Amino acid sequence: MPSKDSIKVQPWNDFIEWGRYSIPGNQITTRMEDNLNFYSGNYLIIVAVVLLLTLFTNINLLVSILLLGGIGYYLFVVQKGDKNIGFAVLTPLIQMVILGVVSVVVVYKLSGLTLFYTTLISLLFVLAHSAFKMRNLKNKASNVINGIKNDLKNELN
Repeated sequence: MPSKDSIKVQPWNDFIEWGRYSIPGNQITTRMEDNLNFYSGNYLIIVAVVLLLTLFTNINLLVSILLLGGIGYYLFVVQKGDKNIGFAVLTPLIQMVILGVVSVVVVYKLSGLTLFYTTLISLLFVLAHSAFKMRNLKNKASNVINGIKNDLKNELN
């Protein structure tokens, strides 16, 4: 997973560049790792745009996700810690599990599988692009230099 400092949006012309796609062969894992690190900002934008389009086309789903996010914020930021409910004590882990299950049920009931499918399709696009996109030498050199800079920074700290 790239660090917060390494997430940068690369130029979209370089990201798309139609002539730079090929079947990866044996170097598929290396190519995918390189592309996922190098184009991480572009991939995040694509996934976010697809998810936002899905949410804005289903207003009920948008409102429910905002409401669930607000409940999560209240439970885990505003009122941290255990909650006493009559006979039981709910630890933050149990609260998180309950909120997760309720969220999945609400999202499924309001959107069917639309949100899950759009997430899956955007992730499949990201994986396909990272597997088939060939990087040029300038991008590879930039990636190596950034890796060396990060290693030096970690050594000095």
